[in-house]
Amino acid sequence: LHCQKNAEYYPAERGKTAAPFLENGMIIGVKRSFRVEKMVGGGGFGQIYRAVDLESKIVVAVKVEPKSSESGRIVLELNILVQLAHSSHIPKVYYSGEVGIYNFIIMQLLGSNIADLRKFQRTRSFSVETTSRVGIQCLECLKTIHTLGYIHRDIKPSNICVGIGEHKRVLYIVDFGMARQIRFSDGTFRPERPYASFRGTTRYVSLTAHERKEQGFVDDIWCLFFSLLELVEGLPWKNIVDQDQVCNAKRLMLNNFQSRKMGRNFEMFPQILERTKRIETPDYERLVGILKSCCPNFNELEEFEWDDHDEQYQ
Repeated sequence: LHCQKNAEYYPAERGKTAAPFLENGMIIGVKRSFRVEKMVGGGGFGQIYRAVDLESKIVVAVKVEPKSSESGRIVLELNILVQLAHSSHIPKVYYSGEVGIYNFIIMQLLGSNIADLRKFQRTRSFSVETTSRVGIQCLECLKTIHTLGYIHRDIKPSNICVGIGEHKRVLYIVDFGMARQIRFSDGTFRPERPYASFRGTTRYVSLTAHERKEQGFVDDIWCLFFSLLELVEGLPWKNIVDQDQVCNAKRLMLNNFQSRKMGRNFEMFPQILERTKRIETPDYERLVGILKSCCPNFNELEEFEWDDHDEQYQ
């Protein structure tokens, strides 16, 4: 894969709203061949297709992006996914290549994201038990990502997907297009910038991101915290668009944080995050312990609430 600084003209529409990058039925790949079946999703610059490995007959996902310089994120994403191949909460990569003016990655096909699955619920929310289990699996994944020195910078319900088949109770974090390496293999950290451009999704980012400061490992967990709150009881700023107003709403809530559904123990979650500095390793185990304490009958083997609703992309 490579970026193309002076790429051909691309339409204003991006992602799923743009014209299809690939045609149904076309064959892609050189050393391995895959038949594209149909587009099943998209966002940002990319589109996601369902395809079939012609040799193994395995159904896979194809992520496709133009080779334009502004969308070179897919090259970064491939590099990170390969490094995280040992994680059970990261989709497996099978192949990568180019077709025309596009880069693509062939990866494990997943089910729905939990933002969509929440809409199937009668109350448009999940139980405390489901929310806690989502948080625990995401913390396990974030610990692996952070151990490699990377931060995701866009943790949110739509970037958390469920597996299919025998992996239907496994959650996966996807879309590493905004990821950044802040700690190198020698243990040194990337120098902190006096001003950092906004990265993330306004509804879920930390106050640090709102303030245009350099993000660290803990900021991914702040995104997870706000995501969990949304899943279980909603967010007060869900209908606010202005970033400054959202930031103020978060400050107001955190000044006297109480959760209507998660209970008193969950109130310690943001307190721990507030005490964690940017380059410090978060106390993942303690945070997991807090989530488990929110549901006395915690059982990671139970079905999720969405098991009867989730469907593999057809």
